[in-house]
This record gives sequence, structure tokens and C-alpha cells, in this order.
Amino acid sequence: MTERLRALPKAHTHLHLDGGYPLAAVQRLAQAQGGSFERPARFRDAGEFFTAYGTVPALVRDLDDLAALCLALVHAEAHAGVLYLEPSIEPQLYSPRLGDLDTVTRTIVDALQRGAAETGIEVGANLTVNTGLEAVLAEDLARLAARFVGAGITAFGTAGPDDPTGPRRFERAARVARDAGLQVVIHAGQTGGPVDGPASVRAALDVLGATRISHGVHAIHDPELLARLAAEGIVCDVCPASNLALGVAASLEAHPATAMLAAGVPITLNADDPLWFGADITAQYEIARRVWGIDDAGLARIAGNGVRLPSLSAPVRARFEAALEEWIGSEADGSRPDAAVADESLPNDAAPDASAGRPCR
Repeated sequence: MTERLRALPKAHTHLHLDGGYPLAAVQRLAQAQGGSFERPARFRDAGEFFTAYGTVPALVRDLDDLAALCLALVHAEAHAGVLYLEPSIEPQLYSPRLGDLDTVTRTIVDALQRGAAETGIEVGANLTVNTGLEAVLAEDLARLAARFVGAGITAFGTAGPDDPTGPRRFERAARVARDAGLQVVIHAGQTGGPVDGPASVRAALDVLGATRISHGVHAIHDPELLARLAAEGIVCDVCPASNLALGVAASLEAHPATAMLAAGVPITLNADDPLWFGADITAQYEIARRVWGIDDAGLARIAGNGVRLPSLSAPVRARFEAALEEWIGSEADGSRPDAAVADESLPNDAAPDASAGRPCR
């Protein structure tokens, strides 16, 4: 069944570059420096996660290392059946150590585009700012993203803990991005529970003009918001394995994605930080099949939500649609749901301790 799901054409649009590099590539980089890299079985708290997350950018010695990791990422995603890839990039994690922001951004974008040429998939990039960043720095990064419109950057977005009052700091940055023709992809509705979670999604839409939501799962606590997402066709990039590992969902069976689908909200399935959670994009579709009982037609509809993304070029959109039809028409050897997979079958499955802060990406 895994091979069939790998063959399903997909868009992968919620993937942090620095948390998405292939494990083998990171291990080779560490070994070249006389060290080693192993991902933890689980994270005790938010601090441990963020400390671990920063170790990977720190391994990158120069722009050649950075380009090699980006290239390896594109090849891995193409192997997983991805036809459109839009990783979240944070050049500020490597600058000024490796060069100025323009130089680092150019290195990342050029490597991603080289990977696109080598694999035949389409690759964009979402230049992302952390929600804790100062407004003026966010505006600078939005202008940086605008300079790369048509040259590999397709979106401007945020990542980090959701704050329903925080988006106003990024209002000017989002306006710069929209005026440049970039999609605005806002991290919202992952944390905050039944009150602040939906509020952060509303703020993303109303204050920042979000065209897509990263996560959005806490929207299920607000029926009016769910109806709005469905009516406006706002795609939510959902990350089930990550949500389980970080305690956003108590179990895969209780994951909010099924309620979102029932309400008509268009979702995509994504891996978030597979380097740390050990579950790639194919594993997310396996969760949907085995745990949620979604058949081939339903999986194809979810994957097909990627076709809605404005960033896709017309040729890739047509190729994506044709590939989905071909996949549906092929032998559906996995069309019946298998027995549910226990949560412990996934890496980093245990939620953090109840007393611990919850890491967010």
C-alpha cells in the first residue's frame, strides 16, 4: 500500500526547509565534520525541540553545504510523489554567518530550482518569518521575498506559536507581499485551544489577508469559521504526524482533519518537520487511509486540493490533474482501509509531558 500512496501525485506545502532535509544528508554532513546526528525518540518539552532544531542550521558550514541539502530535499520529495513543492525557507537562520540575506536566499532558491530541473517537479518557496520577529525585520524580509517573485519565491508567511493579537505587527509586511503578487501563508490554529486557536485563524484572514493557512486545526471549535473556510475555499495545510508528536492532537483517531473534511474545508496533508518526526508526506496519506479510513477517491480529493494553489503553473496544474485521474484509474490495490495503525507505530508519537510547553513550527 505504501508504494501506491507514494505514487499518488501530491503537493507538499507545509514543510520547513531546515526540518525537512533528508536524514541521510544531514548525517553525512555531520560525519564529514567528525560528528554524528541522530534524532531524539521524543521531545520532553518545547525548549528541547527548539534547541534540537537549531543544531541542523549550525551544521551548515558554507553555501555549498546549504545548496547540497536543498538539492537533496527536492530529490527526496520527488521520490515521494510530490509534483509541487513549496518549502518554508528562513534565510535569516544562515545569515549573516554564510553571507548577506540576498546571497543566502539566492543560494537556497537556485538549489531548489536546480532540483526542480533535475526531477521534473515544480518548486516554489515560502519565505517565512517567526511570529516572534520584530515588525520592521518582517517588513525587510517581505521586501526580500518580493525581489524574488518570478525567480523561485511564491509565498510569504509566518511560523511559530500562534498569537491572535500578534498578526497586526505583520500587517505591513503582509501588504508588501500581497502587493508583490505573493501568496500570504499564515501559521494559525495550531495552538491556543478552542478560544485562541480559532481567533488566530480569523486574525490571519482578516488582518493579514491570508490566502492559505498553515495548520488551522483548531478552527473545528468555531462552526462559523469552519463554514467560512469552506465557503471561501481557504486551503489549510494540515500535518497529522506532527500534530500528534507535539501534542496538538491527543491521538490520530481524534485528529481534527476529519471534522474539517466533513465541514467541506479543503485541506492538504503535509509532513511539517519530517527530519525530526520521521514521517514523510507519504506517511501522512497512510494515516488518512489506515486511521481515518479514507478510500482512494477521498485521498485523491485531498491531494487534488493542491491543484487549487495559485502558485502552480498552468502546465503543472494540467499534469497534476491528469496524474490524479490516472492514479484513480489504476489498480486500487489499497482501496479498502486496513486495520488502524496504533499511534506508537509512528516516530515521536508521544505528546510532550502535560506540564511542558508545546513546540510549534
